[in-house]
Amino acid sequence: MRRTYPFRLYMAPLLLAGSALGALTPAIAASDAFGRVNMKGAIVETPCAIDVGDRDQTLLMGTVPISQILRDGRGPEKTFAIRLFDCTLAAINPLRPGWKTFQVTFDGDADNGHFKTLGEASGIAMMIRDGQGNIATPGAALPTGNLTPGDMHLRYTLNLVGNKANLRAGDYRTTIRFRLDYN
Repeated sequence: MRRTYPFRLYMAPLLLAGSALGALTPAIAASDAFGRVNMKGAIVETPCAIDVGDRDQTLLMGTVPISQILRDGRGPEKTFAIRLFDCTLAAINPLRPGWKTFQVTFDGDADNGHFKTLGEASGIAMMIRDGQGNIATPGAALPTGNLTPGDMHLRYTLNLVGNKANLRAGDYRTTIRFRLDYN
């Protein structure tokens, strides 16, 4: 049975905002004001917790000369990791099979099989590779990995690559989301 648990970085601020609103409710009631807060959520069973550090993970790619992209076809690599912790292979429900594998899917706007960049710069896209050299395609799962108990560090590299359009200097940015599927 495949269970999918998407992870989005914007969920944490919403949960904190909901907690803060709940704490303010008695003060509002005391001043004869009224209102309603509707909350919705879910508790899911996953084999690991995800440590994202800050709610906003930002990788600064630095300044890359156009000549390097023309010469090498790519810019320098930046490394990043997704840390899974407190992983357990046993399912809470004894009628379900235990956890064995995971797959990571990176998603964002596509540009010739890589991730589209926005901004003044043109002729570039972002490429993600896993620790085994597999290149991530937007919306497609990377090869399956084995879960191990305890902590796991899923390591990746990110770099600029040419996208076959004319190169133009300027600032660029992109947003890339990831999802973990467990089996």
